[in-house]
Amino acid sequence: MKSFYCLAIVLVSLLSCVQAQNYTRPNDLEITQAQAEKYNCDRLCQENLQHYEALDRQIFGNVPFDYEFYATGANFTHSRPGDLLKLLQQNESMYDIPPGTSLWLMQYTSVDVGGVAVPATAFIALPYTEAPRDKVRLVAYAHGTIGVVPACAASSSYNGYDYHSWQLLTAPGYGVVATDYAGLGNNYTSHKYGNPVINSEDIYFSVVAARKAFPGVFTTGWASVGHSQGAGAVWGLSENPRINTTESGEYLGGVAVAPSARLNDLLTAVPPTVGYGFGDLIVNIFRALDFPIQPIVLTPAALDRYPLMYKLGLCDDSYAELNADLPNHGIVDSTPAIDQHNHEAYIAFQNKYGAATGRKGYKELLVVQSTDDEVVNVTATEKAYEYACKIGNIVHLSLYSGLDHDSSAAASSPEWLQWLENRFMGVRSPDANQCVVKKVTPLLDTLV
Repeated sequence: MKSFYCLAIVLVSLLSCVQAQNYTRPNDLEITQAQAEKYNCDRLCQENLQHYEALDRQIFGNVPFDYEFYATGANFTHSRPGDLLKLLQQNESMYDIPPGTSLWLMQYTSVDVGGVAVPATAFIALPYTEAPRDKVRLVAYAHGTIGVVPACAASSSYNGYDYHSWQLLTAPGYGVVATDYAGLGNNYTSHKYGNPVINSEDIYFSVVAARKAFPGVFTTGWASVGHSQGAGAVWGLSENPRINTTESGEYLGGVAVAPSARLNDLLTAVPPTVGYGFGDLIVNIFRALDFPIQPIVLTPAALDRYPLMYKLGLCDDSYAELNADLPNHGIVDSTPAIDQHNHEAYIAFQNKYGAATGRKGYKELLVVQSTDDEVVNVTATEKAYEYACKIGNIVHLSLYSGLDHDSSAAASSPEWLQWLENRFMGVRSPDANQCVVKKVTPLLDTLV
């Protein structure tokens, strides 16, 4: 499957897990006990790492990491945002994707902080046939949190990092372009995690590049769907003035499921002490930007371990448990001074890089949120909705109940798939020009 490694019942050190040196993925890297201890990672920490790194590897399956593809293209230097840098068809038999779907890896030029051009990667999934339409309807999909380091590229996963999410689009015959976001896969720049403004650029230019990869294949109209981090990016995309131009075609609207739109509101609703795995991610949000105000989130011991996220290529499962053996998962004890400092940092970031912070929305947005979401609290989403509507943006909010964070996209798909269909067919709802909140009743509740 990958480089060989052994799972020991009792670990003395990471060195006891013998691994071939011909690594097939960045996530396969191991360090010795002595190296780990340099980062304040003792025996229990090392045991946790070994266990959760194994779970990380399951995210990617037996697809080798294509180092050559993810390396920055030689044609990047003189490229412009939206340019196609690389296109590589994949052997579909290696992937767990819907039958008849063809899969391509794409490298393209996107935009980073300050308008600086950066390479980014994505995958494109094409349906078996375009019938009964003349062209393939194009949807840009933005995935949720998978990690913040180059090793964590959704396009390098055996199923495109599908968790009953983007593959729901292939059965109705949509073509899907799914960005990794700059900094994941390709290592030219740091990944700007949880940044709706910057992440929206990656979505937008993935569409421009996809049209260059397959000229004349896609409909002029296109839409977007995102979950969690990706939903925040889709919300940011609705406020990105680029969609009001014709460079990408005609943007029809977006679907944001469980959106991480406004950082301060999210962390006020669910503090890091509750979302234990997010401490390192919060630190990364600010360090990746070299933001002028750096919040105080992790204890010194946890900060010592922070570089391991990069050195070992830790992704969704293992970074969340990196500090599991530390008191309070390595989150600092709150004090009034720390709270005030962090509030200033979170508000400053939210105002500059968040969604629903006062920018004009150019197209309709459907927001789906479960009242029982344990990661993106409903109150944070309701605040974003209220603020966006207050300044005149058109947002439709559908509230579900009984769904956790990961199940929201699939469970709500009958609604948002129909919403997409209506956008492509030009069907407008009676509420098209106003903000609306709708509570969705579970079927079982109607049968009682």
